[in-house]
Amino acid sequence: MQNERVFRALDICSYVLLLVNMVLMPLFISKSLVNFYVIPKQYVFIGLVLVNLLLYAAKLIFSKKLTYTKSFLDLPLLGLLGVFLLSSIFSANSIDSFFGRSEYFVMNFFFLLFLVLFYFIINNTIKTFKSWSGIVDALIYTGGTTALVFLLKVIFKLDLLNYIVPGAWNTIDKINTPFGFWLIIVFMLAAGQIIKKNVSLGKALSYFFVSLLSFVCLIMLSFNILWWIFLLGLVLLLLIGVSFVTEVRVGWVSALFAFLVVVVIFLAFGSPKYLQTQVPAEVALGYKPSWVVSYKTVLSGVKEFALGSGLGTFNVDFSKFRSADFNNDAWAWSLRFSQPFSTVYAIFAETGILGLLTFIFVLLYILGHIFSLWVRNKTDHFLNHFSDKDDFDKIDFFLAVAAWLVLTIAMAFSFHGPVLWWLWFVLLGLMTVGLSFVNSDVLTDYEWEISDNPQYSLSFSFVLIVIMAGITMVGVIGARMYIAEKVYAQALTSQNYQEAQNNLTKALGQRPNSDLYHAALAQVYLMQAVTLASTPNPDMQTISGYVAVAVNEAKKATEISPKSVAIWENLAIMYENAASLVPEAREWAIKSWKQARELEPTNPVLAWRLGNNNLLANKNDEALKNYKEAITLKADYLDAHMSLARVYEAQNKVGEAVDVYKNAFNLGSSNATFLFDFGRLLYNRNKDEDRNDAEKLWLAAVKIQPNYSNALYSLGLLYENKGDKTTALQYYYKVKDLNPDNKDIIAKIKSLVGAPKPVETEKKK
Repeated sequence: MQNERVFRALDICSYVLLLVNMVLMPLFISKSLVNFYVIPKQYVFIGLVLVNLLLYAAKLIFSKKLTYTKSFLDLPLLGLLGVFLLSSIFSANSIDSFFGRSEYFVMNFFFLLFLVLFYFIINNTIKTFKSWSGIVDALIYTGGTTALVFLLKVIFKLDLLNYIVPGAWNTIDKINTPFGFWLIIVFMLAAGQIIKKNVSLGKALSYFFVSLLSFVCLIMLSFNILWWIFLLGLVLLLLIGVSFVTEVRVGWVSALFAFLVVVVIFLAFGSPKYLQTQVPAEVALGYKPSWVVSYKTVLSGVKEFALGSGLGTFNVDFSKFRSADFNNDAWAWSLRFSQPFSTVYAIFAETGILGLLTFIFVLLYILGHIFSLWVRNKTDHFLNHFSDKDDFDKIDFFLAVAAWLVLTIAMAFSFHGPVLWWLWFVLLGLMTVGLSFVNSDVLTDYEWEISDNPQYSLSFSFVLIVIMAGITMVGVIGARMYIAEKVYAQALTSQNYQEAQNNLTKALGQRPNSDLYHAALAQVYLMQAVTLASTPNPDMQTISGYVAVAVNEAKKATEISPKSVAIWENLAIMYENAASLVPEAREWAIKSWKQARELEPTNPVLAWRLGNNNLLANKNDEALKNYKEAITLKADYLDAHMSLARVYEAQNKVGEAVDVYKNAFNLGSSNATFLFDFGRLLYNRNKDEDRNDAEKLWLAAVKIQPNYSNALYSLGLLYENKGDKTTALQYYYKVKDLNPDNKDIIAKIKSLVGAPKPVETEKKK
């Protein structure tokens, strides 16, 4: 009897942890980390799953029975997980594939592993419809809370999130599109409960309130893709209502139809502008470039064809297969994307054909299992299988199926973050358990009793110790990584370089294989060197030491992530700064920029930066090739045009340099630096109308940038040579006002004004 009470208590605790999971995963965010949503949500989720596993182990110890509820999906999900594991092992960056990133979300093996474990826990914990509906209610009311927090911010200017994370708009994701998908699922679950006849008035009103909050939030967002997915959800809800017309409230079903009409109107004519709110712009890679990158990745090799580039490595794929046409985009061309347009593209590129086909197989297997039951039992017979035990309603099952279908289809139009992936598995678990209330083949209970035989007891104890040690080890590793992320976030907000250095050193002590930490520490060392170099009497030995350790830290980052373009850029910048102290570092910088360019061959910035270093190394011909390459990749790249002209000028090919400026004039007509350099080149050439043209260019530069000292001084020099000392002095005085301590400009003014003659005094004898 005592053991039965213990088992009952453990079962209750397991279920309570599931409820806590339903609340914390959507709501929990933390400002103590770099990204308020990624690590906090994943770690809270994984921590709760680990506690659930500990409770399962405790029950195993007390009962000496190994119990397990097997679902029809266990083997397909394990197969999918196996493909993800292989993809991570042979990944372009295994660390990212297994552990993910802290600054943005990518699919990673350990998070997906715990999602599958979470699915198993749902199947092994929820045994009754009462507990099943409790999970659904927790989802609905938590969703209502997230919607209410958003509306309080945008309508009533009561920003509750500001006390936790300043600037956040919702608790689901950094951007609002995933939040919109979350609201659609919440609306479907809440509205689906309303149409049931057996729902009490109080609950119906609460569900209606949540539905209304979710719908108002969607109107405030008014993203076109959200309306299309919402329309799909409403259609499925109406199909459920029509299919079970005798068991639903017809009035509420009619209300759903009214919602559908409103959504169709919004899609046709747009929602009213005065109802929309201004949310931050969202930047995402389009579906066309995502397809190009994914397609080229899969066809780039045998391993990539089968297993992709590895979970979480789309940033590597983007750099490698970024199209040159991408440079034509007015503002996104300079961005580097780490996530594709949608989850489907991510699965395709990162796990290859094997991963995509396995995922599709799992989806079809789920739908096929439901459909086969429907066909095998004939529709009416199948529906009659829904037991009246615990008041289970067949509508509840189909609501879970409809919500899961909508979220699955949304994978083709959005990149799912941690909350949406978690929600997908929650709905999958609810759907499986709900189906088990109909068909006993869906979930099968297995039980193995541990014999009192010493041999079996010893084996049992050993296995149990291994399980407990594994859970503890995962918990310790997770805690170390969480502490490292927290200290790293503190380093980024540190008030001085020494504090930042100490924090980053602590972070690396907890997680030494983080490229991000090494790169950040390299930046801190470099900034300390720059700060010391600006002092009146700089200690060159100390400065050299800081530069040396900065380079070493940047090199360690490239060793950890050898295919990360950003990391190679960081190393190249370290070498560039070291070149002022160690001339050989210029060659190292050139090699680093070449490596970055090989990883991202269509990025014109990398070719331009490589050209700059070749120019400083007096490799003019190489620099010329680099600048021409940059212009070929991006015809309107003004910096590359200007740099190309400077190389021609350095080679005394002034005519070619002038031609470059003329060809690029439409690009640089509003750029003060371009106008000044063009004018300087013409002034120095002094051919025909060159100096008159230079005057016009410098005047235009000053009009754009009134405090441009170089242009002002050049105008003064031009007018001085013309003999117009009055105008020349006006410009020189402006330069003096901007640079009061410049002795050269003071001397120039004195030379024009004329120094006062000294007063002769009679010498005393």
